[in-house]
Amino acid sequence: MYIAIRTDDGRNIGKISFYCNTLQVSRQAFYDYLKRKKKPWKYQPLADAMLKLHAADEENANYGRIRMFQALHIPL
Repeated sequence: MYIAIRTDDGRNIGKISFYCNTLQVSRQAFYDYLKRKKKPWKYQPLADAMLKLHAADEENANYGRIRMFQALHIPL
């Protein structure tokens, strides 16, 4: 993400190789990141449900993974 910000999403081509070498990231990995950058996160609906449950009550702040699982009624 840092390289994308510093190179204006890859438009400043001369800087890409410098940043990739400095951060030890391959150019291919950088371009793959640019491709998937605008895609929605596949777990966004689940994350939204968890945040909604968390915000519903102050006591929900200490839910662990098992209690969160039970509260969301996720079938196995």
